Amino acid sequence: MTRDDLDQLEGWLAPLLERLSAKERKALSREMGLALRKSQRDRIRAQRNVDGTPYAPRKGKKHERRARRRLRFIYEKPGHEPEEREIVNWIATPETYFGFDEQKAGDLRTFKKVRIVRYLERDLTPVARPGARGKRSPDNRMFQKLMTAKYMKVDASASGVGVGYEGRIAHIARIHQEGQTGQVNAHIRHDYPERELLGATPDDMDMLFEMIFRHLDVPEG
Repeated sequence: MTRDDLDQLEGWLAPLLERLSAKERKALSREMGLALRKSQRDRIRAQRNVDGTPYAPRKGKKHERRARRRLRFIYEKPGHEPEEREIVNWIATPETYFGFDEQKAGDLRTFKKVRIVRYLERDLTPVARPGARGKRSPDNRMFQKLMTAKYMKVDASASGVGVGYEGRIAHIARIHQEGQTGQVNAHIRHDYPERELLGATPDDMDMLFEMIFRHLDVPEG
């Protein structure tokens, strides 16, 4: 469908839509908005632009720390006698160990390496992340939050319908939509490739017009 075809069809539909009450037009707008939001979410979930091309891939891959099974050691806090401590599902940073202290605290705890007097047991067997048992592995698709109803809003009224973002989220979405330069932190800026979050495909347009025809009860020719 070309732009001229679209303009001609919109001009033909306008007087028909005016015959509907404001309440009917708003109900139709909301129905169209929800359907359009679903199609946008499906396309983002498939990681594809409006023209069907795949999103530009991320550069690099985040390093994910692997939790270990068990760590036992003698730990000396300032002003306290050395005592045996044990954590499970632990990970290490350059200066600390972090894990679940199920015997003493029943909660997550951090221990400074410089205060460990002696290691008693260090099991390096990788295990699932704490709390991740039985869950599926993390989904690495981009824009998982932006495809949710919480952020992708439907604005429906008797005069029209829109699907998009608001406020700070709209600014973030625009950077990716248009491939702009964004501020990563106070010191770093990054040139993001264009990844279209919003946009109507030919199938989207066909779906919307079909919904209008069905609502107006336009006979099949």
